[in-house]
Amino acid sequence: MATQRDDRQRPLPSAQCSLCGIALPTGLMVPDGGQACADIRWYCKDAKSCTERWTASLPRHPHIAPTPASLAPELAPMPTSSPVPAEVRGAPEEAWSIDPS
Repeated sequence: MATQRDDRQRPLPSAQCSLCGIALPTGLMVPDGGQACADIRWYCKDAKSCTERWTASLPRHPHIAPTPASLAPELAPMPTSSPVPAEVRGAPEEAWSIDPS
């Protein structure tokens, strides 16, 4: 009886990187976790490329140029009256008391 050969290529097991999101064969990945973990996260073995992909996918914020002082809005003037009563303002700290009632 003749045996059949299976010459078809089987797909390699792959996983998705938890950091950059790329899917690669597990031979190019590093597992994070083990038998004690409920799930295993995978990370790229090539940390430099993974970091470049990860940082390239971050949202970019537009550069905001600093405002020259001449264009900045004026600040409101400080009130001239103090919220601290006059009798407390001049008294030493030891004379201050907090009424617990």
